[in-house]
Amino acid sequence: MFTLSAVRVSALLLLGLLVALPPSAQAGNDPLKSLTWLSGQWVGREGPTRTEQHFMQPGDGVMLGMRRSMSPSRGADTEFMRIVAEPDGTVTYYGQPLGSNEIIAYKLIESGDNMAVFANTDIAYPQRIVFNRYGGNVVAALEGPDGNGGVRRFRWTWKRAGDAP
Repeated sequence: MFTLSAVRVSALLLLGLLVALPPSAQAGNDPLKSLTWLSGQWVGREGPTRTEQHFMQPGDGVMLGMRRSMSPSRGADTEFMRIVAEPDGTVTYYGQPLGSNEIIAYKLIESGDNMAVFANTDIAYPQRIVFNRYGGNVVAALEGPDGNGGVRRFRWTWKRAGDAP
């Protein structure tokens, strides 16, 4: 039979062990934690086209995202995305551009403070998806060959509009 004082001592010992653990062991070492800067609600405007991009906080090796662009002349287009920490340790961006059923995979090839580059050279375009954060803005770019030996690049700048769940 346990006494109240034995339970208190056990609880204090357990609490002490948890506090002594490094933060990654306490919170579960999520391999996508370095991409937390990308989470949030982002909004941009290119002429009459308004774009909203949302990425959830990473959790258990997955970040979910979606994009909606609205243009008076073209209407709306959408994309669903997820960034996944694969069992082999790689990180993959999966995109469904323009609301299609086709899912395209891009491997994370470079990352650092507030930047990530995903690539897939097996497709014609885009072969790279690049994200950079500058303060309250994220600059996203699609890049690939232009067919003439150069690089075709489209860039968007989005301002932070809110936190992500």
